[in-house]
Amino acid sequence: MKRGRGLVGLLALVLGVGTLGFGANDPVPWPLGAPPSQSDLQEWIAAEQQIADRERFEEYLEAAEVGEDTEHMTVRQDDIDAGVFTLERMFRFGDAAFAHEFRRLDGFGRTELPRLQRVHDGHQGGLDTFSCAGCHQQGGVNGAGAKTANTFYFADGLHASKAVVRNPPNVLGLGLIQKLGVEMSAQFLEQRTVALAEAAATGQSVLLKLEAKGVFFGSIVAHADGTIDTTQLEGVDADLTVKPFGWKGHTALLRRFAERAALVHFGVQSHVLALGYQQKIDPTLGPGPNWWDPDNDGVQQELSEGTLTAFALYMEQLEVPISLPPSDDGLRERAAYGAQLFTQIGCAGCHHESLQLTGSSWYERSDTTDGAPMEVRLLSDGESPRGGLDVRLFSDLKRHHMGERLADPHDDPDGIGREVFLTRPLWGLAESAPYLHDGRANTISEAVDAHGGEAQAARDLFFSLSEQDRTNLQLHLLSLSRMPRLRVPQ
Repeated sequence: MKRGRGLVGLLALVLGVGTLGFGANDPVPWPLGAPPSQSDLQEWIAAEQQIADRERFEEYLEAAEVGEDTEHMTVRQDDIDAGVFTLERMFRFGDAAFAHEFRRLDGFGRTELPRLQRVHDGHQGGLDTFSCAGCHQQGGVNGAGAKTANTFYFADGLHASKAVVRNPPNVLGLGLIQKLGVEMSAQFLEQRTVALAEAAATGQSVLLKLEAKGVFFGSIVAHADGTIDTTQLEGVDADLTVKPFGWKGHTALLRRFAERAALVHFGVQSHVLALGYQQKIDPTLGPGPNWWDPDNDGVQQELSEGTLTAFALYMEQLEVPISLPPSDDGLRERAAYGAQLFTQIGCAGCHHESLQLTGSSWYERSDTTDGAPMEVRLLSDGESPRGGLDVRLFSDLKRHHMGERLADPHDDPDGIGREVFLTRPLWGLAESAPYLHDGRANTISEAVDAHGGEAQAARDLFFSLSEQDRTNLQLHLLSLSRMPRLRVPQ
């Protein structure tokens, strides 16, 4: 599904550049409400028209020569390691892969599941769409999904009522989120090492409270024999790895997230997964018997590692959501008061307004080669706006028990309980309805009402507010948006 790269809007309200901004010297978005100049508008329109023309040309090429479209997303990891491609070029490869409609010649599907199936059958996935962009488009490019884009995981192939239902979230700002998760995990491992050393030196067990970036994750007990008791952990796995991706928090890295999504939704295996098939036959990949074609569909190297790297680099450089308060003075004051209420009633106990990064560079590494990683300067490389070290994501990146009303029909195959969910980042909320993991809520009030478990007290306080104060709080949440952009439709 080809698409332009910006939101539809009136030209007089364009607030930011409509093209990629690679580097610190890019144009700075206009202040809120200030109209762009005629020359700036012409520049942005020309840039967007160039993208639209290129995408249309690629469609003609594909029609003229089958398989040509696949070339625009295919990149070899050896060439990446050799430094052949710039970061901007890698973004383009990833963008093409995100929009690419996978077909049989790409390895779409499996021999035992040759067609689309909305309700998944077991753990193998359902083949429920053809492209990433086809589902992630609500509120603009790379946005959330409409309720009709819901995925029905881990069912029997027939009954949606038995499925774990998931609504596609937006994929904005993921580079910063990934970096936060890795830094938090590193803090935990450092604390564990210190505790083990103390236990070994004293011969006594050591109780250690785990905390990272102001978020408490329970405790561990380090024993003198080098073992760890993790039964008192909260919101993180026993491996102490923060996994900020997926509604349950099951994945730590974006390359693994892309790899998993391609397998589940398209039946497309990455080269990395196929190599792993040699060591352990994995039925989720297919019946084999050959590792180079686990699903036995006749297509080898369905998703090259280079393309997987491009997927990750693309998502790491996508724009960061922003705060866009009301332009009306009265409404802006009410939204500011709503922000105070958000904290006062306890919402910020899980939806932390911000988490602080200590580093601003990410190094994307290959799984199978020894080449130098590609560096992404998270605060300057990629789409504008970029954000800062104070990441205003409104999440603690921790799992919580959310009560029976939100519970899935059964536990997650990764071992995460029915009622347990990762605190969803709220940035970009204004453009990402419907809400909650299954898209059941059309409004913010409906989403809050479904909260239970650890969020029950905050939920009750929300509904104890006056109608005007509930509105004020919602005005604050609706300021969590994304930069409006120009789009040249095809």
